[in-house]
Amino acid sequence: MLLINGGRPGVLASWDVDKPAVSTAELLARAGHTVYLMDARGFGRSDFTPEMDDGAEDGPVAVKSHEVVRDITAVVSDIRERHPNDLRLAAMGWATGSQWLGHYASLYPETISHLIYYQGAYGGDPGGWTFQSIASRQDPSKLDREDYPAFRCSTAAQVIGRLAEEVDDQIFLDRYVELAMEGDERATEHEPACFRFPSGPLADTLKLVNGRPLFDAGSITSHVLILRSQNDFWSRPQDVIALAAHLERASSIRSVELPDASHYVHLLVDKRQDFIEAVLLFTQVDPEAQN
Repeated sequence: MLLINGGRPGVLASWDVDKPAVSTAELLARAGHTVYLMDARGFGRSDFTPEMDDGAEDGPVAVKSHEVVRDITAVVSDIRERHPNDLRLAAMGWATGSQWLGHYASLYPETISHLIYYQGAYGGDPGGWTFQSIASRQDPSKLDREDYPAFRCSTAAQVIGRLAEEVDDQIFLDRYVELAMEGDERATEHEPACFRFPSGPLADTLKLVNGRPLFDAGSITSHVLILRSQNDFWSRPQDVIALAAHLERASSIRSVELPDASHYVHLLVDKRQDFIEAVLLFTQVDPEAQN
């Protein structure tokens, strides 16, 4: 199983927060998956792009979907070389990570057997996106570059954000921040400390939610699980409907809505059980094995 980061922290903060309890990535590994974790370029421990250098804020938006597709291509190739006799490869990203994987799977459909599209935007009727205010006044599908430069820098308070409303365990929050910060060697040069992350995911998602598709899901041939929390603030109900309708060649399609769950459900120790079981059932791993 390949896990990919979301649109702000790297993959370790996204999937492998290991304090005070076992991380989600570890639970999936204990259940029988060989788990690989990938940082897209510009995130976590991956190299930062030239657009993220000091003084480049007003340049091209850093890290667009087609660039991450190249990264996924390289990682999947490496995984395949390590497991030449294993025909199954599941892949899941967090929100933007699933959008990148969907883009990749539409171009290289034979390489992924099980795609988990988790909290991802896709298309459908325009509007209804929580963060639409980041768009240009002239074009709702384009990023407002005056307020959103090529990359941004997130403090601890900013990266915790809404997560702090759901978690009162300071050990967990401190570890989440530590993992989010540790990929940027210049994080502590700022006061307060902050880590750089690309604006590309916001620019790409604005297109998706305003009628400008990034990829055609009709090319995807894997088994697909569309997994969304009822109270997610990134994906929309119409994304699920549109994606399911476009998956004309998928080996199978399953849509699961996690009731009363949030954008962060996979990170919440006391609430992630339904998420874990949905993923393991879809990938044909026994949920009881995690115990």
